[in-house]
Amino acid sequence: MDLSTRGRQPSGAGQNGAAPLMAVSGSWLQMIQRFSRNARLFLIYALLADLGVGIWRVMFALYLLAAGFNLDFIGLVVATNLLLHGLFAFPAGLIADKMGRKFVFIVASTSAVVFRAFLLFTLDPLWVLILMAGSGMGDGFHAVASGPFIMENSQPEERPHLFALQASFLNLSAFTGAMAAGFLPAFWGGILGVIPAHYTAVRLALVISLPLTLLSLLPLIFLREHRLPQDMIDSFAELFTLRNIQSRGIIARLVVCTLVYGLFFGLVIPFFSVFFREAHLLPYQSVGTIMAAGFIGAVVGTLVLGPLVTRKFGKARGIWLVLWVAAPSVALMAYMPALPLVVVFFLVSRAFFSISMPLRNQLAMELVVTRERGTTNGLIHGAMDIVGSPAAALAGVILASGNFTLTFSMAAVLVAIPGVLYYYFFHKLEERQLQVRLDGQQFQPRPRLAL
Repeated sequence: MDLSTRGRQPSGAGQNGAAPLMAVSGSWLQMIQRFSRNARLFLIYALLADLGVGIWRVMFALYLLAAGFNLDFIGLVVATNLLLHGLFAFPAGLIADKMGRKFVFIVASTSAVVFRAFLLFTLDPLWVLILMAGSGMGDGFHAVASGPFIMENSQPEERPHLFALQASFLNLSAFTGAMAAGFLPAFWGGILGVIPAHYTAVRLALVISLPLTLLSLLPLIFLREHRLPQDMIDSFAELFTLRNIQSRGIIARLVVCTLVYGLFFGLVIPFFSVFFREAHLLPYQSVGTIMAAGFIGAVVGTLVLGPLVTRKFGKARGIWLVLWVAAPSVALMAYMPALPLVVVFFLVSRAFFSISMPLRNQLAMELVVTRERGTTNGLIHGAMDIVGSPAAALAGVILASGNFTLTFSMAAVLVAIPGVLYYYFFHKLEERQLQVRLDGQQFQPRPRLAL
């Protein structure tokens, strides 16, 4: 990558230049007022997006438990979803670079809802796996478009705020969804005259998530994509032969970091609600409340600690720091017998994982050019989910024996490794980008005043 030329290009939507590390300055309100119309619509979407998804994340594994499936099958279901998510993330990135981000957002969410709707009305194991695979395909298309869209609709100094706000708004909507997930089974159980743990009551709670997911698409309808002609991909042939890729070495390093992170993700992230339900025998309302508290911890971490970490350490060093704080918290969750301590370590881990997510997304998008951002995001998400799939299947087998300590200990070791890799691969590159940017600003002539 030619830093000397790319660092001097003007900033703006659709820019090809890699943005440097910028100081996080100004209040959140002032920065939001500077955002483009598209960015504000996207934040409204983020505030709605996980209302339905938050219910689904908390309750679907518990629904399968209530329906009589064992944990090793649930692990296989999660693995199938992650595998198809990963396999379709790369072509989704290619399509996003060709067809546009808005198209991918709408098609992905709609298709995921359709597959989930059918999924809730069959208990045949084969069809459960098939429909979860279809849901994973829709999610794969959706995940890759957010980062490129933010880059194309913001200025460099706005991006730390916009990435952080997007992650925080997603967590806020997921908080609301998780809280609803804890109470909806009791609500439906009271109407149907069954216990909240009855699979029909849990199923109806999941049904509520579907229209809420579709509701989040409304702001996307009003988006207007802004990409310069030179940033558009000429043909699918150019995409599938990867001729749009310029930053091959950087993308390869990003993928390596993500492969290790994906192993951690598959081992524990889909099973937090199962952990509280099975290891601590908590009712659904308590599980939903704890999971919702985790999302609030994520918001606090992202909005309060995230900018401080970025300002003081930069993105690469910041990722290393927060993952190393989060790693022991994950392990201690499984070893602490007292539930209050378990919840504390859960909240700490959620807060610091949440800080790493916008940092990782922003770093990846700033290191590559516009024409390859969707492809890069597809490769990154694909790598994470493809390795996360066998990890989730393995976790299901281990958890079926009740051994949460082994699974969580393995995950803690794995999540510490990408922290080191991010620092080793990108710390010096990030510093060089900052210096190039500062040099460009220093020698940029001041505009003349109109007379």
